[in-house]
Amino acid sequence: MLALASTRIHPLTEEVFDDIIEAAGGYRAHPDHDRRPKRGADYILGDAVIELKILDDEGLAKPERQKKLAELFTSLNPGKPVHVLDRELLNDAGRRAYDRALEGPIKRAVKSARGQLAQSRIEYRHTARSILTIVNNGNTALDHDEIVQLVSRRARNDTDKIDGVIVAGAYLHSDGFDTFALWPINYIPIHLDVDFPEYEAVRKAFGGYAERSMTEAIIEGSSDAMTKGPVLDTGFDFNGMTFVKPAPPLGRKSDFYINGRPRLNSTGIETSPPVGVIFPELNRAEWTKFREFLPHEPSLGGSYQDWLKEREHALTQGTPLQPLVPVPITLDGWLASLGNQMPEGAFHSICAFTTDEFQKRVTDLIDGVRDVDKAAVVPNRFVLAWTEEIGQDEANDVSQVLLVEQTPSSEPRTTFLVRHARIFHRHACTLGAAYAIKHGVSALLWKKDMTYAWA
Repeated sequence: MLALASTRIHPLTEEVFDDIIEAAGGYRAHPDHDRRPKRGADYILGDAVIELKILDDEGLAKPERQKKLAELFTSLNPGKPVHVLDRELLNDAGRRAYDRALEGPIKRAVKSARGQLAQSRIEYRHTARSILTIVNNGNTALDHDEIVQLVSRRARNDTDKIDGVIVAGAYLHSDGFDTFALWPINYIPIHLDVDFPEYEAVRKAFGGYAERSMTEAIIEGSSDAMTKGPVLDTGFDFNGMTFVKPAPPLGRKSDFYINGRPRLNSTGIETSPPVGVIFPELNRAEWTKFREFLPHEPSLGGSYQDWLKEREHALTQGTPLQPLVPVPITLDGWLASLGNQMPEGAFHSICAFTTDEFQKRVTDLIDGVRDVDKAAVVPNRFVLAWTEEIGQDEANDVSQVLLVEQTPSSEPRTTFLVRHARIFHRHACTLGAAYAIKHGVSALLWKKDMTYAWA
């Protein structure tokens, strides 16, 4: 289980920014703002009027927003059960639609700030510039760079009353052992001919607050007021599919978790699930031996053709995640497993012996499984378990199982045995072993797509 809640920091509230602006040399524009008939901006700093807007709403919580995003990303790969909300996967039209779906809180902030800044500029005649400050406190649907881009565009397109924009945020990252925080702050000029020299004082004051806040979190520990925890995966379910905005990777390998950072596993799977429906595979010679040894066993059928019909029927009972796997057995092998003691239920014993043989072969394949990208020699015929790791929770991983056959004179032939299964790496490898037995393949390899992995 992933433990991420041990370290927390203070959220960036209006009271926090009161102190930051005061440290930068500014003050409240309207101390009586709660009694005013007209809404004004928040601060005066030098000859600039500043309006503060804090994004507190979770950006992926709105059903109408979920629907729009689901339609965008489902169209890229309709068969996938889990979709990563990555803007870069979309074409230009899709990116514009993505921005429109997520920019609602920012668009409203720009619209509101436009009037408030204009009102305070009327009342403070000495001021010469209008600055909007956007602070991301709780909108995990957008990262800092995306907010910078959206705010800049909305301010340029929606109004000529805003001269520049400050975008700031606080982002805590942790794997339960290593913890670090990012406190980004940027100034984006909207009107290039209007300077904002006071920004440097704001930036220094913001940095000073960040340093004090982290010192408090480290030395004094988390308190009830420290409600902002580490950045986690965020997302939603829609029409039976999951849409995930993965938490950013921590950027380097952990010196503490030498086998990789721990991940959540909300699947509830702690032991290997069943990966096959097992059927005794008997050729004609072995069936005849069993028939002669057990002349009154009805499950063997009256003829070898009856047995083959039963086998064909059994093959239709499997599913992609639990295929029917015929496992070759012999009479001598079964008798040796009994230790010369005949069980009461002979056919039940045969099936149990077949299952044991299957489990032994699965274990041998798992023990020998290798990373296909690191294998010194790749066999001509193998089963590949390929998993795309998505974010912090193994429940969102998507796997494929493929049969790969190579010949010296042509390109490898690849057959998908399982496509887009919502199973994690270990489950995929075990399932791959079952398919290797089913197809008479003696080699199992694995591959991981780490594009959206949390590491």
